[in-house]
Amino acid sequence: MNKILALLLSLLLLTSCSSAGSPMSFSERADAAKKLDSRLARQSNELGLKLLSQLRGQSVGGGNLTISPYSISAALALAYNGSKGETAEELGKLLGYDPDELDQLNTSEGALLPLLNDAGPGIQLELANSIWANQDIPLRKGYLTSENFYDAQIRKTDLTGEKSVKAINEWVSDHTSGKIDRMLEQPPGAQSVAVLVNALYFKGGWKKVFLEGNTHPGEFYPASGPAVEVPLMKQFGHFLYAEDKDWQAVRLPYGEGQMHMIVILPAKDSSLDSVIDHLEKDGLPSDDLFSGKEGSLSLPRFTANYGTDLKKAVQALGVKLAFDPNKGDFSGLADTGTPIFISSIIHKTYIEVNESGTEAAASTLVGMDAGAAPPAEEPFEMTVNRPFIYIIQDIQTGVWLFMGAIENPLLAE
Repeated sequence: MNKILALLLSLLLLTSCSSAGSPMSFSERADAAKKLDSRLARQSNELGLKLLSQLRGQSVGGGNLTISPYSISAALALAYNGSKGETAEELGKLLGYDPDELDQLNTSEGALLPLLNDAGPGIQLELANSIWANQDIPLRKGYLTSENFYDAQIRKTDLTGEKSVKAINEWVSDHTSGKIDRMLEQPPGAQSVAVLVNALYFKGGWKKVFLEGNTHPGEFYPASGPAVEVPLMKQFGHFLYAEDKDWQAVRLPYGEGQMHMIVILPAKDSSLDSVIDHLEKDGLPSDDLFSGKEGSLSLPRFTANYGTDLKKAVQALGVKLAFDPNKGDFSGLADTGTPIFISSIIHKTYIEVNESGTEAAASTLVGMDAGAAPPAEEPFEMTVNRPFIYIIQDIQTGVWLFMGAIENPLLAE
């Protein structure tokens, strides 16, 4: 029988700030980030945009959607290390690193990980990887060596038993501060070779908090249906701001400014999909488009949970063989005598944004089975009262930790 590989990704963003230990200073972290391979962040971000577009196209009836480009890329990189042949070529094209560049990808991931786990003052950011291997199928030594770059915990377990569900769910819960506690509903099964899991937790306070006294009820206009009343946080002052005829955008710093939330509001005669298409083609507005400007920002408080299997979205981006029970080639992971393929890529996220900041979490599980701005003197007004896009970016490394499309702030699911 063919064997299965599963990928699980979990992510969490939370409000208010907290940090432990002695984090690197802003300048120390900035200096270290300059030595990173910028290509890794660029490829991860581009994959996030493509997946966001695919998932919106696959969704029925709209709704809020939030993903972690970095968590997804990291979990797929874990799988990529076990792939061979044409399967590896397809995954390499998706991740932006050819099979003969796998060492470069691993080295870049290994250099990035400690920086992400040391986010600096005012921000708590924690990433973790784990590999849950079938206790009866030994993983190849070469694969285990490559996983040192990802600091992955490797655990052998009975993937047919309920204990494996409990253990994996507890691991994800522990690494997302309890915000994501049900990654698996049932055991992966006897044909599972391994379950690869990436978890990410973020908790950051705004550099400039929204005063609760300024929050007021306001109308929000979803793309379809009647207006809804939401709590609109309001802030006046100096912002990094950009706009063109199709959108407005503002950057809201966390901590000492090493990470930002970027809020992009489509113009009234534009749409989320139009702006996402623009971002896919041209990327995020460059830093030089954002300039310091006086103005006012109204932003809804919101909490959103999202979960999906990314399998169809990844297939739509050209990865076919990795999911084929008869042609999948992950022989670099284990020697089973039969094809190993990806059965699912479970991705779950949680985000809460309020006056103090943001708390978020995400997890990705990969299961593998065998088988132009206006004049600066004019203050701007940006009222986020219709569907919008947000991105949480590590400014120093360039990585997008989270991104999403909020159709209705009142929809938690």
